[in-house]
Amino acid sequence: MLKPLNSMFLHWMKRRRRKIYREGHVLSRFVACDIRRDVLILSAREIDDGFITARIRTTNVLYLSRGLVAAQPFGQPERIAVDQLWIWSGQPWGGLADGTSIADQFDSEF
Repeated sequence: MLKPLNSMFLHWMKRRRRKIYREGHVLSRFVACDIRRDVLILSAREIDDGFITARIRTTNVLYLSRGLVAAQPFGQPERIAVDQLWIWSGQPWGGLADGTSIADQFDSEF
């Protein structure tokens, strides 16, 4: 009984991934309060195995809206696991990925 349900679920998940991760599409999601990650999908050939080839851009939208940082281009193409796309290694409040804040730089100047 469980084997048919399991295979049906796996089939549904593969179909859903193929629909979401299509070549040429840009996916955006907030990974922290003020951090947005944009993913430009270059190749979804390995989507059934859980991998895509993409260019990624991670932006602090608060800094960008205040003019503290310039808009960044997408990074270099890389092969990445789909389940690793939206993981944020920085603080939950945002800031920079290494846990610092751009405001720390301004405090030291004054």
